[in-house]
Amino acid sequence: MVYILALISIMLGAAGQFLLKLVATGLKTGGSALETLLSLINVKMVLAVLCFVSSMLLWIFVLKKMELSIAYPMVSLGYVFVMILSIYFLQESVYLSKLLGTGIIVVGVIVLNLK
Repeated sequence: MVYILALISIMLGAAGQFLLKLVATGLKTGGSALETLLSLINVKMVLAVLCFVSSMLLWIFVLKKMELSIAYPMVSLGYVFVMILSIYFLQESVYLSKLLGTGIIVVGVIVLNLK
């Protein structure tokens, strides 16, 4: 159960990063600092903050139940989830080095969780 909560926490963090990217692409520049700050206040930003806060709260529970040296490397799975979101929704490029690096991350997390 704690592994499922860890994955949910990591996915929420990745979703927050994805939403921040969407906020950044819609950010108005060239105006005053106040206009730039006001353009940050939107639904996507609120959802990003909610994702991060939810992720943090779940992560605290995960850390209570799991060794830090096992739990923390699992956070790197966020790179995998962000890459999938970026490829699917932002049409980012897929190339061999990206896939190879992501595969190494997944293998590393699996090896660290072997007992």
